[in-house]
Amino acid sequence: MSLTRRTILTAMAAAPVLASAGAPRATGHEAPLAAALAADGQPTSSINWNAQHRFDLRAEAVDLFGGEIRLKQGRVHQQVAFDPVTGLAYVTQLISDGRRLADEPAPVPDTDRARRGDLCVNEVTPEGTVRAVMYLRGVGHGGGLGVEHVDGRPWLWLETDADPVESGEFAFGKRIGRIAFTADAIVDAGSSQIEVFDPVPGSSHVTPSLDVDHGRIGVRHGPLGAEEYRVYELDAFKQHAFTPLHSFPSCYRTQAWCLYGDLVYQNEGSAYSATNPRPGNSWWNVYDITTGEMIERSFNATALDLSHRETEAITVRPTLNGPQLVFGFATQEPGPRQMALYGITSTTDGTGDHVPWTALDYNTNVYTPNSDNYIPQYRQLGNRIDIHLRLARTDGTPWTNGETVLVLPPHIRPNRTQGLVGQTTGSGVSGSLTIRWEVLTDGSLRVYDQRTFNGWIGLDAGYFTS
Repeated sequence: MSLTRRTILTAMAAAPVLASAGAPRATGHEAPLAAALAADGQPTSSINWNAQHRFDLRAEAVDLFGGEIRLKQGRVHQQVAFDPVTGLAYVTQLISDGRRLADEPAPVPDTDRARRGDLCVNEVTPEGTVRAVMYLRGVGHGGGLGVEHVDGRPWLWLETDADPVESGEFAFGKRIGRIAFTADAIVDAGSSQIEVFDPVPGSSHVTPSLDVDHGRIGVRHGPLGAEEYRVYELDAFKQHAFTPLHSFPSCYRTQAWCLYGDLVYQNEGSAYSATNPRPGNSWWNVYDITTGEMIERSFNATALDLSHRETEAITVRPTLNGPQLVFGFATQEPGPRQMALYGITSTTDGTGDHVPWTALDYNTNVYTPNSDNYIPQYRQLGNRIDIHLRLARTDGTPWTNGETVLVLPPHIRPNRTQGLVGQTTGSGVSGSLTIRWEVLTDGSLRVYDQRTFNGWIGLDAGYFTS
């Protein structure tokens, strides 16, 4: 079926991924999405989108597949990328389930796949069906992926040349590879089918991100705890000219990242557990590549009810409504794991941002706000957590030194005890009208004052760093 504008709109209504489902397996070249849009006189690229604008991470995300989908392997997916012409999704996973490939004499244990860096790349339709796979052995963990459409074919950019590690560990690539996606192909690192790029010789944990719209490629590299981002012109990079336009250090543990325009989007987070209960610890970090500064750090509250909910994958893809930030979670406990993807299209230029206040739980039988304007609330501005409240004890009894007034939710608790300065009513209080607050690592917000006074206490301008 040809990919006309009508079929595109039909696909859009059925699922946000812009591609014709086609046959159950890849049998030929896809009709170009860009050409179909151009035929109707519509924009064919998001390249005119201001590179300094960013996605509004406060906007409600949409579910791309209408639910969780099963990929070819039982392990978590690592990264996703979209063909900018056909819109088909490509997803990396470690080969798993004791699988035996066509040229292997026996099944290979999952631990061997992980320590060698053996990947499966899934090609996924708009309905969430895996219609083709490709196997790449010895390339790495799959944390970086980009797709470029050249001569009617999707070309994958990903890590390669992983050194095998000890059993129980994960192998990571030390160079960047480019290879045409071919259904059912089995390709080993070092094959002539993989064009190899070595932008940071001797480095480790090397992953790429492709920004076709702006003609750039990003590279993340470095040992754990000392990672760095570098951004290059894509055309120069293809000629093996590795002079970066920008470079800057990375902060925080990272599950996946992507480059788009003048920004790098990075996500982090682990699966729910006894030490990481709902709402979990999934965060977004946004960097301005021109300065290297982190300009936003936001908690990701999408789909909190998922089972397992391990933060994985982040990328940008074109849609009829403009670029869309796509991110996901590995789901299902117990496994086999599945993939849930979500998208945000709303953007902000970063000016005039208004971060809303969020109510905090407190014991209404014990404490009474000074007015409706002083109900306990917090808001997050990057690493900074502002707290706002004015409370009195309902029974009128004096405040006690070290009293726990409320407990903060897990995702904004600090990793060390931090102090804040608040104020008192002033009525019947001798001496200073300020009091001391502390926020503990378990989230306890405590007030310290030995004067045993009555009246309200406040925290109108108090903040700490999370």
